[in-house]
Amino acid sequence: MAASRSPCLRGGLLTLLLLQLPGLHSAHFDVVVPPELIVAVVGDDAELPCCLSPSAIANVSAAGAELRWVRERESPAVLVHRAGRAQDAEQMARYRGRAALVQDGLTQGRVALRIRGVRASDDGEYRCIFRQDDSHEEASVRLKVAALGSDPHIHVEVQGNGETRLECTSAGWFPEPQVQWRTPGGEAFSSTSESRDPSAEGLFSVAASVVIRDTSVRNVSCCVRNVLLGQEKEVETSIPAPFFPRLTPWIVAVVIILIVLGLLTAGSIFFIWRLYKERSRQRNNEFSSTEKLLEELKWKKATLHAVDVTLDPDTAHPHLFLYEDFKSVRLEDARQRLPEKPERFDSWPCVLGREAFTSGRHYWEVEVGDRTDWAIGVCREDVERKGFDPMTPENGFWAVELYGNGYWALTPLRTPLPLAGPPRQVGVFLDYESGDVAFYNMTDGSLVYTFSDASFSGPLRAFFCLWSCGKKPLTIRPITDGLEGVMVIADATDPSMETPLSPMGEDAAPGDTDVPHSKAIPTHPSQTTP
Repeated sequence: MAASRSPCLRGGLLTLLLLQLPGLHSAHFDVVVPPELIVAVVGDDAELPCCLSPSAIANVSAAGAELRWVRERESPAVLVHRAGRAQDAEQMARYRGRAALVQDGLTQGRVALRIRGVRASDDGEYRCIFRQDDSHEEASVRLKVAALGSDPHIHVEVQGNGETRLECTSAGWFPEPQVQWRTPGGEAFSSTSESRDPSAEGLFSVAASVVIRDTSVRNVSCCVRNVLLGQEKEVETSIPAPFFPRLTPWIVAVVIILIVLGLLTAGSIFFIWRLYKERSRQRNNEFSSTEKLLEELKWKKATLHAVDVTLDPDTAHPHLFLYEDFKSVRLEDARQRLPEKPERFDSWPCVLGREAFTSGRHYWEVEVGDRTDWAIGVCREDVERKGFDPMTPENGFWAVELYGNGYWALTPLRTPLPLAGPPRQVGVFLDYESGDVAFYNMTDGSLVYTFSDASFSGPLRAFFCLWSCGKKPLTIRPITDGLEGVMVIADATDPSMETPLSPMGEDAAPGDTDVPHSKAIPTHPSQTTP
């Protein structure tokens, strides 16, 4: 601060000399400010000194005078200090909390305007006005704001004609910076085009581009300079060698010949591939009848082990509504008030079958119809039913699903199933000892997917999930042909209790007019509650 006050002292000495001259002694006082510019960096604090001449201190009380700092004559003040305190009501809004009076030397007539966190908009002229009674004097000081922007960035683009276009960008400069391109040898050249755009804070972003046609130039640097601060930032980049030499007529002819040969080769390969595919299709057709027969035999074998599966209401998610025969289920937006049980699903909208299987072969069918977004299969009885554990074999689930217009096997990475047509009924066949779970499209008897060689331990139960609401339910279909008496665990909590399963009753798919009114929905429309 000593350097900033020296102009006040020099001005005071000059005033003392003038006052010694005859006829110049009067009550007039002078206001002295530094003649040079005051430079401040954006974000730093700046102080603008202002003082009374030494001869005026005896006649004018700086502490009792009004001190006003202004930018323009008609605008509000940057700072007003009167009667020993700042007058906030007369202050410009953008300077509130930022402009303050440094009054350490107020009794000696020395003050300064301190601006905290200098902005680009603070750049300009400031007038310091002392007012005593009806007399006032003023002086102007110039504040120059500067900002050193970001490191330049050069984007390199090799154009089709072999020329290289460089674009240099940088932001956060004030005032407008200068941009210059240089070679490693120090040769400077101007930009082909430049643009400087101010931001909302008044800081400038610069973008300068240049086109390099000389292929011998390998390195170029971009230099952005702040003239006011005398500082600059520079970055260098390498120009890649051209991918292709400049094309001559004979090179163009060679390229065209190579393209034609490539097209002919591709056409020949495509023709051979089509011939191979046609012969493969013929061979596949020869075996198709045999494969269909094998699939039909497998399906017939599966139906010999049909079991009667019913839904367990104690495991049903609160948004799942079961029908009274416990053969059908649908998902609703409404949530039921059901007792909290450890076996109930609370996140996935799922329900399990009542029956648990610990050995043997078991088969059941599910009517999916034309509804969308479902998953069916088997799972371990001890699967996690709270939360969103993935439904994979590692977590005890062996299932397939329709989701997003696609059929999938719920493997760890979800295996897509390319079916010939959408199944309306799906058969599930469990072979406990072999570790197999197979799914069949009962529309044509074809195999959908098989989980093979699983290592089952503990009871398994049928598994059903619905991903979207709708009046059309999932229904466990009755199987009337080839039923066997199969022993399964009726109560999974007591392995010693076993009971034979009997065939299902008549198919009980509900109509679209059913209205859920409790956990169990009437099987027939006549039982529906309005």
